[in-house]
Amino acid sequence: MKDLSKRTAVIVLNWNKPEMTVECLESLQTMEGEYDIFIVDNGSDQDKRDKLISEMKKRNTVVLDEKAINDFKLDDKDDQLLLLILLDKNYGYAKGNNYGLRLAHRLGYKYSLISNNDVKIIDKNVLVELIKGIESDPKYAWAGPRVIEADGKVQKPRRRLNLYEFALENGILYPVLHKRGKTKHQNYENRGDFREGWPIGCFILIKNREGNEVNFFDEKTFLYAEEPILAEKFLMKNYLFMYVDDVSVFHNHAQTTDYFFNGSKYKGFILGLNSDLYYFNKYRGYSRFSCYLTKLSRIFYFFIYRPIIVFLYKNLRS
Repeated sequence: MKDLSKRTAVIVLNWNKPEMTVECLESLQTMEGEYDIFIVDNGSDQDKRDKLISEMKKRNTVVLDEKAINDFKLDDKDDQLLLLILLDKNYGYAKGNNYGLRLAHRLGYKYSLISNNDVKIIDKNVLVELIKGIESDPKYAWAGPRVIEADGKVQKPRRRLNLYEFALENGILYPVLHKRGKTKHQNYENRGDFREGWPIGCFILIKNREGNEVNFFDEKTFLYAEEPILAEKFLMKNYLFMYVDDVSVFHNHAQTTDYFFNGSKYKGFILGLNSDLYYFNKYRGYSRFSCYLTKLSRIFYFFIYRPIIVFLYKNLRS
């Protein structure tokens, strides 16, 4: 049997992006360390699913449908297991990833690495360094690296906002507050641990035992707010995350979500807003009335201020 006490299950969620997922897989396979890779197909359209299955079978992949997950056992034939899990439908980000996380925990993997399929590896030692970071103190339950966007900007861990900051940052008082640095994207600068924040969710390492303690991701969100919710669940157990800023991955941000929303900014905005307000209500204790007022403030920004800003920006540049 494989010794899974130090081994990682790398989990990649796919929905209708077989080419991107295969590119991500090939990049992930350049990492150093001991790991197996689980591709979780989240109910893709049949033609897209068939294309992914075809590509994965070329790589000696074990294909597993949803009904067989609980009966699956490891086979030691290969140094690196490639597993393709075919879910019956699109369950969303949280539940889709939870299928992989719960399987990894049941099989005995110590860690799970959640990777978006629009991620590419920059530093081959990224997994090794994340494990070093997460093991440097028992208080760490998860870890994340520096994340480089397509424009070269660095996505850093996010800080924990209160509801009123969230309501106003891109809300009804945007013209007054936007120059004062009160933004959702105000980040941490340095390596270390952070009690009130969370890593960028496109590439995160989780200790499976601790993840299982908090029941992994909250499946009541379909998309967005997974990281702040997981951060709160870990905080309830006094677990922190470790930011490892000396290794990086590349994130072609929003490639998957743009496809999912078919170019509609409105759908993504509403889904994200509802997930955020669920987080503030259930995990931060804010009243439904306060969340409703916050929703109005954010909608005002999206439909009033944002079109004006976009119009002025385009016309000032022309």
